[in-house]
Amino acid sequence: MANNDIITALQKQFQDLLFDEETSKYLIINTLPDNYLDVMKRLREAGFDYLFSMTGMDWGAELGVTNHLENTNTGDMVVVKVKIADRNNPELPTLENIWKTAHLHEREIFDLFGINFNGHSVMKRLLLTDDWQGYPMRKDWADETKMIIR
Repeated sequence: MANNDIITALQKQFQDLLFDEETSKYLIINTLPDNYLDVMKRLREAGFDYLFSMTGMDWGAELGVTNHLENTNTGDMVVVKVKIADRNNPELPTLENIWKTAHLHEREIFDLFGINFNGHSVMKRLLLTDDWQGYPMRKDWADETKMIIR
């Protein structure tokens, strides 16, 4: 499926998506949190059967997630980005019911960025201890007792 076909198919259903092909070898799709789950379901239906990367992001004013998807039959790949304005209570719906690989990715993102994935089967810390305070991958995180400052 060519990028133009993907764009055309998604624009029929989602008018607020932004697309970028200029800065990456992949088609980049930017969506709002309200459409995130539906966009991801639509991409799965379009043959993107492998979520090979899901990364938490801190863009300063917003937190979010960047997903890399592949259609393993055609080799097509897309990137889906979603930004969350609410840094105090960042939430997204889980993708673990669409791609099993999302299970551990979402737990890691929760652990390090504090983004809660609603509907996740085991939404608890993965890498850090249960008594850990804060989210160390956020740009505003500071803990002088655990940081090495040179």
